[in-house]
Amino acid sequence: MSEQVKVTGIVLSVYPIGENDRRLTILTKERGKIQVFARGCRKPNHPLFGVSQPLIYCEFMITEGRRFNYLNSAEGKNYFPHLKEDLEDIYYSTYFAELAEYFTVEGMDERNILNLLFVTFTAMEKKKIPLPLIRRIYELKILQYYGIGMEVFRCISCGKETELDTLSLERGGVLCHTCAHGSGQQSGSHTAHGDGYGGGYAPGGGDSSAGGSGNRGGTYGGAYSSTHLDPAVLYALQYVLSIPLQRLYSFVLKEEVFLEFQWIVKHFFRIHVEHRFKAGEMLEEL
Repeated sequence: MSEQVKVTGIVLSVYPIGENDRRLTILTKERGKIQVFARGCRKPNHPLFGVSQPLIYCEFMITEGRRFNYLNSAEGKNYFPHLKEDLEDIYYSTYFAELAEYFTVEGMDERNILNLLFVTFTAMEKKKIPLPLIRRIYELKILQYYGIGMEVFRCISCGKETELDTLSLERGGVLCHTCAHGSGQQSGSHTAHGDGYGGGYAPGGGDSSAGGSGNRGGTYGGAYSSTHLDPAVLYALQYVLSIPLQRLYSFVLKEEVFLEFQWIVKHFFRIHVEHRFKAGEMLEEL
């Protein structure tokens, strides 16, 4: 039996169906991620034309059927117009939506990721934080919500909360000075500009300690299993992983700290996420 319900959320992606229809993937507060068909919306004069676009925040009235959901009407709450004016903004916002679609599951409560995406789009429009920093903050935070959070408050070996000066990317957390230098870990230096790993990305073989599903994990074939952690970078990681979302994008980093922060998040992400994102590849070409 069909039921009409009201949901609020962000359109993550849009796919054409036939000549006049679209299938929308919407991340909602009430139903999590859902697929909705908007019939006839590709016609320019159709009432659903404007609200069946990607990267907009709307209140949707949908009919939930046994097999499919259909869009009846929608009221735009925030169209995020500034995200569509510049090519760089388009690539970044599309990348953030692509990650949100990948890391959410239909039928699950995904309000944390919905709220993260909303505050990220808002931060982009304010233009107070550099886009590369927004990207790394977003990547770190969405992994935390997905269940692959980096442990940055206590040693992953002994539980000590002081003298945390080493990060194990593969094991997903920090080590105290004693464990890092006494456990036989191979520690190597890197530069924030370079790769720092002696090999390429090898998909498959997830890290069970990361907390993610095995089929999404990956390992980074390389020479180093740990890296020295600057105190300022550790503080930035701790801030991102503990601060409320409303204050997530409230800081900037000095260049040398940002480069180290970026290097860590980039490689942590690549180690624990096998999937390759189309918008992310486009960002690398900018």
